Amino acid sequence: PNAPDVIEGLPELVARYKGKKAISVICRDAFFNPAFLRGTTQFLMDMIDRPKFVHELIEVTLSYDIPAMVRMVKAGADVVVFGDDYADKNSTLMSPKHFKEFILPGLKRCVDAAHEAGAYVIKHTDGNIMGILDMIIETGIDGLNPLEPVAGMDIGLLKEKYGNRVCLVGNIDCGYLLSQAPLEEVRRVTRETILKAKPGGGFMLSSSNSIHSSVRPENFLAMIETWRQYRDYNGE
Repeated sequence: PNAPDVIEGLPELVARYKGKKAISVICRDAFFNPAFLRGTTQFLMDMIDRPKFVHELIEVTLSYDIPAMVRMVKAGADVVVFGDDYADKNSTLMSPKHFKEFILPGLKRCVDAAHEAGAYVIKHTDGNIMGILDMIIETGIDGLNPLEPVAGMDIGLLKEKYGNRVCLVGNIDCGYLLSQAPLEEVRRVTRETILKAKPGGGFMLSSSNSIHSSVRPENFLAMIETWRQYRDYNGE
């Protein structure tokens, strides 16, 4: 965590943008690095066959990940995005029981450490996370991203249930909608998403994952133009 390249480029960004833009860094919590070391399938099997080993492996990875993250915040990062994915479009990669036992405690430690260091926390995870979302919210995260609509992450339902507890970030489909859809459909869906999610604040419009190479520039611009049209609250 003390290697020079951990914060490579960050001091320059801080000097250029601090106080003008939110400086964010992407970090790992308790799932990605252990799964990378073992292979995702094997790591998930380990949760059943070798639970003690799983706890030990997570502890090893967090002993690096948390100090590295804190160092980034101390160097000037305003927002920490914990980017471990827990789900696919159908459901979580593990049962809620196994998430609670193995992943949740480490995620909570990461969130607490980021807050103690002075940063806001956005939790990123693709897929349908409804089965574990209450637990994720309870860790005290400030934002949740990317809310994939094609994975059943309904922005209206999320706003109603969690809108007073966490900032919702995302929900514009970066697959079909931003890559193939007619411009009018992009405008309509973007408008509907904003109007469902913005009442009372706590919403940041973004794609449901990224602006990748298949996104049509004109569709991206249609999303941005619609956001500019409907972003103001006008006293709401």
